[in-house]
Amino acid sequence: MIEVRMGMTVREFIERNHLQVGPWKAQEYVVDANDIGDWMPIQFTDHWIALHVLDAEQSFELPPGRTLHVSQEAGRISGVALRPFAQPRLLDEMREYIVGLLTQLEAKGWQPTLAIKVPSQVEDFDAGGKSSFADMKSPSGNILQMNLRDYGLAPKQESFIFKFDPNPKPAEQSRTYLLQVTVDSTQEMRGYGDLIYPRRIFESGDVTKPLPLRYWLEDPDWTPEKAGMIPTKPEERSNAESSKWKMPPR
Repeated sequence: MIEVRMGMTVREFIERNHLQVGPWKAQEYVVDANDIGDWMPIQFTDHWIALHVLDAEQSFELPPGRTLHVSQEAGRISGVALRPFAQPRLLDEMREYIVGLLTQLEAKGWQPTLAIKVPSQVEDFDAGGKSSFADMKSPSGNILQMNLRDYGLAPKQESFIFKFDPNPKPAEQSRTYLLQVTVDSTQEMRGYGDLIYPRRIFESGDVTKPLPLRYWLEDPDWTPEKAGMIPTKPEERSNAESSKWKMPPR
């Protein structure tokens, strides 16, 4: 079981779930903090992964699946995406599970922000075999979304394709479906100009070169203010995403 909460530091995420830090290994829960950059997601694939999303009274669990994608920026988690179940399922089977999950979520306090229409027939999917059918919000502001995708029409480069096929067949409907559940934070986090770019400047002097995630594991509460950097003036910023901090004069 992997537990995750929006806004938690990656260091806390690793410690809470007893994950390893080191070079990537197949079918193991390892975070390669030297290879993953300061904005890159953490991904676990070809595992048997159950997910527990922590959100006060709105916390919930998803059944084990094969791919988990954890979004992070500057060492702080901003979103997760899980594809439950080991294999694609028939639409009726998937629909039965989804209806039960939606009932559970609403009982816990998740509120639909748009009308929910769970697909019940092939005509409910777009030309790419995809249907985005649920959008919900918790009292904390987190956003939950769900989509179904026909396995046979899914892009073969995506992580939810379980085994690489060197001789792929042309895309065609399989009438079996993959469910994806995503949760994303809507809380305003300090962005690239506030944290990521200033720390790159502080550590290496190169704002264009991502830092390894290990910097944010070692000091997840780093700020340019604590580091002694000084604010840039608006005229010094080439665009809205430019660093808002610079090194002080020597």
